[in-house]
Amino acid sequence: MLETFIQGPFVIRYQEIAYDLRGSLEAAGDLTRAIASESELCQRYSASRTTIRAALKQLENEGLIERRQGKGTFYKPPHIAKNLGSIVDFHTEARLAGRTPTTHVVAMDTRMATPADTVLFGLPMARAGVVELTRLRKLDGQPAVLQRSLLGRSVVKGITAGMLENASLYGLLAEHNGIRVATIEETLVPCQVEAQDAHHLDIPVGSAVFRSHRVARDHEGTVIEVSDNLIRGDIYRFTIRRQVDTAMQDTMRGAI
Repeated sequence: MLETFIQGPFVIRYQEIAYDLRGSLEAAGDLTRAIASESELCQRYSASRTTIRAALKQLENEGLIERRQGKGTFYKPPHIAKNLGSIVDFHTEARLAGRTPTTHVVAMDTRMATPADTVLFGLPMARAGVVELTRLRKLDGQPAVLQRSLLGRSVVKGITAGMLENASLYGLLAEHNGIRVATIEETLVPCQVEAQDAHHLDIPVGSAVFRSHRVARDHEGTVIEVSDNLIRGDIYRFTIRRQVDTAMQDTMRGAI
């Protein structure tokens, strides 16, 4: 009970420990390795378990650490701020945020197009079949996005699952097939993750996630990719940047 010690040296000591831990965690930035146990921290700082728990609680309240049941306590870096109007790929976006991205191909299967696929991609593309691509995107070794994409088979011709490991899909489409994404429409819906997807994302069943439905098109308006993505809400934050044109500014001035 921290209230008991509010006026004593205890508060200063646990805050000093929290400050020191904060600096060492941010310098290391390793999400794959649990931080030292309470017993180890007690020895390191010559402090009681109560003091160490208070320091860890402060860091947890600040959002700098998270406790994973049965695994330990881990550093939790700041959220990634994603601009919904941007077409920056996952790997570039992660590196700009100071994070280390990885991509693992969970499955890549080819099948015949359904009538709904034909409406979506058009008859010429649908005749060749479609590819279902499932990828798990990680940040510093921590699962962040589970991405299920649907593409025309002709679009990904010559691109294998191995080539997509730790690579940008859009980059490969441009480099190997001359296909470039020009526009993206994205719809975000909050939801709770189900059992199979929770396993992939390494979060409890029922955790809050963003579900993103995305349609990517080329310069001619042809659908290149349709994807359904589950994005961890404890890692990402979304922003929208808008610009008010001159005519709108004049209208707003007149209304004031």
